[in-house]
Amino acid sequence: MATKLLTTATLKAITEKDVDSILNDGGGLRGRVRKNRAGEITIQFEYKYREGKKYRTAKVEQWPKKSLAEIRAICREMKANLSKGIDPIESRKAEKLETQLEQAQQIEKQKQELERLATEAATRRTFSDAIEHWEKLELSRRKDTGKEAMRAIQKDALPILGNVALVDVKRAMLVDILDGVVERGARVMANHLFGDLRQFFNFAIAREWVDVHPLAGLTKEKIGGRQKERDRYLSEEEIIELNQRLPDANLLQTTELAIWIMLSTCCRVGELSQAQWEDIDFKQSEWHIPAGNSKNSKDHTVFLSQFAKQQFEQLHVITGNTNWCLPSRDGQRHICLKSIAKQVKDRQRDKPLSNRTKATGALLLSGGGWTPHDLRRTGATMMGELGVIGEVIERCLNHVEGNKLKRIYQRHELKAEQLEAWRFLGERLSLLLSLDKNHNIVVAKFSG
Repeated sequence: MATKLLTTATLKAITEKDVDSILNDGGGLRGRVRKNRAGEITIQFEYKYREGKKYRTAKVEQWPKKSLAEIRAICREMKANLSKGIDPIESRKAEKLETQLEQAQQIEKQKQELERLATEAATRRTFSDAIEHWEKLELSRRKDTGKEAMRAIQKDALPILGNVALVDVKRAMLVDILDGVVERGARVMANHLFGDLRQFFNFAIAREWVDVHPLAGLTKEKIGGRQKERDRYLSEEEIIELNQRLPDANLLQTTELAIWIMLSTCCRVGELSQAQWEDIDFKQSEWHIPAGNSKNSKDHTVFLSQFAKQQFEQLHVITGNTNWCLPSRDGQRHICLKSIAKQVKDRQRDKPLSNRTKATGALLLSGGGWTPHDLRRTGATMMGELGVIGEVIERCLNHVEGNKLKRIYQRHELKAEQLEAWRFLGERLSLLLSLDKNHNIVVAKFSG
């Protein structure tokens, strides 16, 4: 009895109870009823044929993805190929392999296209774009969030190289910029800019933005020249002279007090500029400098001499209503870290700058120009002349011990010795400042 052919209506009438049943369409074509993950009824049609003494089953297509008529047509093509000696299963395998090969070739083409686009993007990446990326990922980690470095780069490098493709930036371009900084007399600035650009190109090399470091092999000696270590300090005669000159220098009273605090505590100008009143313990006569304010990122305690404490007390009368020892004009933050240095420098110029003080030369001492940082060196030098040993002075300066073994095994903080060192310094300053120009004084140098 001939097998009754299937119809589309028959297939549509199939329900879940028919799942796993087999539907014969005759001529070796049959369908297996399935239920997919979406809960839909599907029928996977197969072609069962004989090859030698064995039967094989080749997948045809799935209904309703293909219509019943299309499925029968595919099956007829399989039969025709089989009569020509072409096995349907092997043919399907060959087709699958061919499809996989085509896909692999397509993936390779896409990969090559992505590489081409990446190369083009790298070529289009400008010096300015790369600097901006470096600023976000690297410079922002610096204590000043990279402001100093970016100020120099924006002033000297970006106006010239900003729109140049990074891969086109050559050594000659960079050296021309650095030479220009040197020519205007800013050798130290040229060296700082050189160091920052060298770090930037290390960053670019690590990300394969450029293949060659354009500043490789260059040193600061070949750019701004070797920087001499500054050794300026004020003599005791100059400290007396400074005390006499300050009243005519037209400085803010807070700046005058800051000068004596820096000299009597050997602190850095940035440490004092960022100091808050909560860091000052008047009862214990101590000033705590938090790690975030110190150059070496180490906490430091200054044991205030009577002289230093008096300067802070006078300062507290003026600025104690704010959080900061040296507040900005609005009192919401500390003063600019360069404020004191600028005020001191302006009063040692030959000619006044526009919109700046007219008291030029008022703080120029007999020993020549000086900076706030020289006060730190002066205080340390005076301690030595008063008999304080070097190791104690180093602790007072919050210097990190250079010898690793000493750092590890010698943990004694020499607090008592530090307290005495600052006391010696404070008493000597009190003596020097107590005498005016009409008094005679023997300026002595003390040794242990």
